[in-house]
Amino acid sequence: MFPAPLRLFFVAVPLLVAGGALAMAAFPRRMTRWQTRGPDGTTQRIEPNGTRLLLMRVMGVAVAGLALLMLFTAFAVFP
Repeated sequence: MFPAPLRLFFVAVPLLVAGGALAMAAFPRRMTRWQTRGPDGTTQRIEPNGTRLLLMRVMGVAVAGLALLMLFTAFAVFP
């Protein structure tokens, strides 16, 4: 029904979104760590608290689930 490049788009995008969301769920501390530099040259690391890390994990799994659902429904709708 659709040409192959368009069908590839509907497969590649959900897989990339799911991969990024699962990476965010697996490594939330590494993906949200900030390092600031003061005017005197000192550095300080800013890290989120435990609640934010937990919510990032939950939302990462939820977004990955929605992306995989989109992938499977794309196969059902576009044969």
